[in-house]
Amino acid sequence: MLRVLFVDDEAHILRGLRRSMMSMGEEWDMTFCSSGAEALALMQQEAAFDVVVSDMRMPSMDGAEFLGIVRQRHPETIRVILSGYADVESILRTVGPAHIYLAKPCDAETLHGAISRPIALKRLLSTPSLRAVLAGLSNLPSLPDVVFKVDEELRSPQCSAKSIATLIDRDVAMTAELLRLTNSAYFSVSSPVTTTLQAVRTIGLETIQALVLQIGIFRQFSGSPSVAPLLESLTGYCLTTANLAEAIAGSMGADQTTAKASHCAAMLSRIGILVLLDAYPEAYERILSQPTAGLSLYQAEEQAFGANHALVGAYLLGLWGFSPPLVEAVAFAGTPSRSLGHDNAILTALHAAIALGPPLPSTFPADIQIKNSLDMAYIVEARKDGQISRWRELALQISGGNK
Repeated sequence: MLRVLFVDDEAHILRGLRRSMMSMGEEWDMTFCSSGAEALALMQQEAAFDVVVSDMRMPSMDGAEFLGIVRQRHPETIRVILSGYADVESILRTVGPAHIYLAKPCDAETLHGAISRPIALKRLLSTPSLRAVLAGLSNLPSLPDVVFKVDEELRSPQCSAKSIATLIDRDVAMTAELLRLTNSAYFSVSSPVTTTLQAVRTIGLETIQALVLQIGIFRQFSGSPSVAPLLESLTGYCLTTANLAEAIAGSMGADQTTAKASHCAAMLSRIGILVLLDAYPEAYERILSQPTAGLSLYQAEEQAFGANHALVGAYLLGLWGFSPPLVEAVAFAGTPSRSLGHDNAILTALHAAIALGPPLPSTFPADIQIKNSLDMAYIVEARKDGQISRWRELALQISGGNK
């Protein structure tokens, strides 16, 4: 049974939460505390909670401070903030400690959905230690050169939304962080934001400047210098694949929102590699420098960490609140027949782009290259087999093609 801890200093709010979540009694073991200090003491005494849901504005210890301590002591716990305020100060203080931000008032269905999605993804990861790494992660490592250039551009009088978006597009981690924040309830966007330019315009340059220059939302990669070329080439690969996925989605008659979401999914499809490189640099570099004969990259990762980078990336994106179709696409891009259905256009477009587009960069040894091919069983079930020739044409136009 899922263990959920609710924290709010107002008794009537706690009573309301207890009443509204009553229907979850068979699925959730719920505990209610009136302060952060009380909750921390309880967490120290009892078995770990799966999820903590905290109000933002509380006396003595507010939600941001409380969740920051939870992140340090219990990194495996999913952290949710509830706030009736959307001011920049609240955003800056909670962007690190909280996985999920929900605006008050928050109905039971919204709260249930926000918590259930990342919990359901846990079944994809067999290694508890890896789940703890992902839950405790505050931000992803970016290329030092790009971080420096973004910082420099933000201080320039000629800085614009387009110039910042162009720089952020050069780094997968920055793209993920920015889209994660923009699509949270902080900004109450009416439809998913799927491009960096759209994100920068939604948030505004002033908030971007505060997040980067004051909070340091973008973190420089501090691992081996030999890994930097890999990260740089991986971003180029993801950009090309993203352009192809968007074009393939458009060729299938998808609307603009779905086509842009396909671009976003492809851009983030290898984000799990960043997580594994950051969390286990020596082990991951061994995979790259001493590949095991006969094992693909997916298989080598599963052997070393208990999960491959596709599942790791999908879990993280689900934890951060990205849409279920996008998360499913990232998880099953290489093996779409393992997905729950055949009607996810984002998954179809991403799978086709990966299978027909460029191979992983040459910085990944040939021995562990993922030799993708079209999953014809899935393509036929999705009734898209008649479009393959068009996809091949697009792949040749955009990336030079892979097959």
